[in-house]
Order: sequence, then structure tokens, then C-alpha cells
Amino acid sequence: MMKIRYAIIAAGTVLMFAGCSMAPKLVIPKTDLPSTYTAVNKNGEISINWWKNFDDSNLNKLIAEALKNNDDLKLAVIRVNEASSYLELSRADLYPVINAAASGYRQKSSNKVFGGGAIFNSFTISPSIGYELDLWGKLKSRKTAEISSVLAAQANRAAVKLTLISDVASIYFNLVSVDNQIRITETAAESFRQIYEYRKNQYKYGDINKMAVYQTKAQYENSKLLVESIKQQKTLLASALSMLLGKTPKEIFEAEIMLNKRLPKPAEVPVGLPSALLENRPDIKSAEENLRAKNAMVGAAKAAYFPNISLTGSFGYQSKILSDLIDSSTEIWQIGKLVNIPVFDFGRIKSNIKISEAEKGAALISYEKTVRNAFKEVYNALNKLKISREKLKMRQKLTASLKKVWVLSQKRFEYGYSSRPELLDAQIKFLNAKLNLVKSNEEVIANEILLYKALGGGWSTKQLQN
Repeated sequence: MMKIRYAIIAAGTVLMFAGCSMAPKLVIPKTDLPSTYTAVNKNGEISINWWKNFDDSNLNKLIAEALKNNDDLKLAVIRVNEASSYLELSRADLYPVINAAASGYRQKSSNKVFGGGAIFNSFTISPSIGYELDLWGKLKSRKTAEISSVLAAQANRAAVKLTLISDVASIYFNLVSVDNQIRITETAAESFRQIYEYRKNQYKYGDINKMAVYQTKAQYENSKLLVESIKQQKTLLASALSMLLGKTPKEIFEAEIMLNKRLPKPAEVPVGLPSALLENRPDIKSAEENLRAKNAMVGAAKAAYFPNISLTGSFGYQSKILSDLIDSSTEIWQIGKLVNIPVFDFGRIKSNIKISEAEKGAALISYEKTVRNAFKEVYNALNKLKISREKLKMRQKLTASLKKVWVLSQKRFEYGYSSRPELLDAQIKFLNAKLNLVKSNEEVIANEILLYKALGGGWSTKQLQN
């Protein structure tokens, strides 16, 4: 009676602790959010296809091509598949392992033993099963860690995708800007050439000295040099964009990228509440899931202190004659358990726990750093966008004023009140203003893209699972 009672108590204890996790309770650090927040749209909704707000079909095609062919994104997808395979493996560890074995052989015994020299056959078929009891939650903790690893890999894929789209859009609009700059600078270079030719004629008739001629020639040569520098910049940008698109070396050298003639009008970027950042930023989600995975692995490491119990069993048939193999009289079976109890490991388990706790500590610091960096990026992007928009308005006013000066200079030249160099000088100043206006417009668009990226670019947990 006493033995039965002890058996019941032992069985109850095993069931009570079965599957218990040794992982410490994880508390995600609370983020101290700013009390004030600059917001354009308090709804804070960002379209998943945010780049389409720029209404540029060429850009849309390039981004679609990049999402299909980019090498970094392909690697990120493989990492997700790899993490998913590890998760499947950890789930499989929670279930029994079932094997089947069959053997057949003919044997002769030694002549020096009892019944020596006997020759006989032996045929066996025997399925077996093995199962590790997860009493201390080691396998469960590993599965939890792998689930978080999959989510972290998916979030990292989303971060790579967001960066890729942002980079393609930034380089594309930079290319459009540079293309406009080339046309404006070539027009200005032509004006410098005309001034130079005019000064040469003046010097020929003795109206000016040689220094004035060389000054205008230097301006002309410098304008040609500027054109070539901008063309070189265009070539470098095109090759960088081709790499993002996953083009072959042949395509990088030969492919021509279709560009819009003008930069789009700056778009209004919706800015949400700061708490939305914690949900929208894929890098924050990745850091959080990595922290959860490291916390679970602490539990798996601690479970190594406790006995590892495995149950095994087999059932089959064994016979000397193959035709009698499957018969009730040839049944064989075996049931057993294996208990592995750590006694002296010279600090291996303790060291593994310390390593796991250190990795969790590093993951915690990384998470906090990622959150702080996210708000810093949003803060910087908001201020950059605000300042660049103000600069754009100033450039627009300046360009409009210099255009009026150029128009008046044309009329003065037509009526003989000013010389051709004065007219060309007014045109050059207007062209320089247009050049800077194009740069300012591109700067605003670049900062809008930067803000889209900082806000998570339309990423969401629901989208991440797709």
C-alpha cells in the first residue's frame, strides 16, 4: 500500500513539472515616449506601397524589378526559410521517433562451444519507438526560441525590403535630378561660350585687354568641366541602381535606365504617433524577437541541470524460418527507460547558463539601442524635411526673381540699353538658380523617402506574415 502511494506521488510530481519552462520571465523595457510630436496626419497611416505616392511609372517598374532580383533580399528570404526549418526541427523533437528495422542472416557457431558447429538462420522484423520526456521544458524553450528566431528573420527581411525600396527610390530621383542638372549646365556652358566668343571679338578690335578674354575663357572651361563631372555622377548612380536591381555585369554596362523628365512634386508624408513606431519598425520587431529567443535559451540551458529521461520500446518478430516470421509464437518486445543525470560536468552547464544570460543581456541592450535609434532617425528626418522644404520655398522665390531679371535684360538688350554679355550673365545667374532649385527639390524628396523609411514604410506585423 505504501509503495502504491509513493508511486502515485512520484507520478503526480512528474506530471506537475512536465513541460515547465525554466526561462526567466521576460519584461520588455518600457519606452519613454516624447510628450510632444510633430505630426502631419494624426491617423499615422502609411500605405504599404508608399513610393507610388510620387506617381512615377518608371520608379514603380524599377522597384518591382528590384524586389524580384535583388541579391540581399534573396538572402533575407533564405534566412527566413532557414529559421523556419530550425523551427520545424524543434517541433519534431517534441514527438516520438519511430523507426523500423529488419534483418536476416545465416550463422555458424564455434565448434568449441556447447552445441558447436551448429548452422542456423535468423530473421527479425522490429519497429521501435523513442521519446524524450520534456519534464523541465528544455524542448519547449528551444521551440519558443526558434519561433522568435523565425519572426526575427521575417522582420529582418522586411527591413531589407524597406531599405531596398528606399535606396532605389532615392537613387532614381537623384538620377532624375542629375539629368536635369546636365541639361541646365550645358545651357549655361553654351552661354559662357558665347560670352567668350564676344570677348575675343572685343579684344580683336582693342576694346578690352587680354586678361578679360582669359577670364571668360576660364569660366567657359570650368562650365564644361562641371558638365562632365555631373555626367560622371550620373554614370556612378546608374551603376549603383543596376546593382540594386540585380542586373548582370553585361546589363550594367549596356542597360539604359528610363527616367522621368522632371522631378515630382514633393508629397505629404503622414506621420503617426510615436508609439506606432514600436509596431511599424521592422528592426525593432527583429530586436524584440531576438531578445525573446535569447531569453528562452536561458531556460533551455538551466534545464540541463535536471535529469534527462527517455522512454524506449520495441515490438517485433524473430524466427529461424522466414515463413514463420509473422507468428504469435515469434513475438519479441522490449520496454525501457534511459535516465541521464548530470553529476560532475566540471562547470559546463553553469558556463552555458552564463553564456545564455550574457547573450540575453546583449540582446536587451541591442533592443533598447534599436528603439532609441528609431526615434532619433524619425526626429532627424522630420527636421531635415522641415528645413529642406523651407529652403525649397526660398529657392523658388529666388529663381522667380532672377527669371524676371533675365526677361528684363532681354528687353533691354533688344532696345540697345545693355550688351550681349550682360544679357548672357543674367541668363547664367537664372540658370544657376534653376540648378540649385532642382537640387533643393531633390533634397526634399530624398528627405521624404528618409522619413518614410524611418516610420517603417508601411510595414506591419500582419503584412510580415504574408
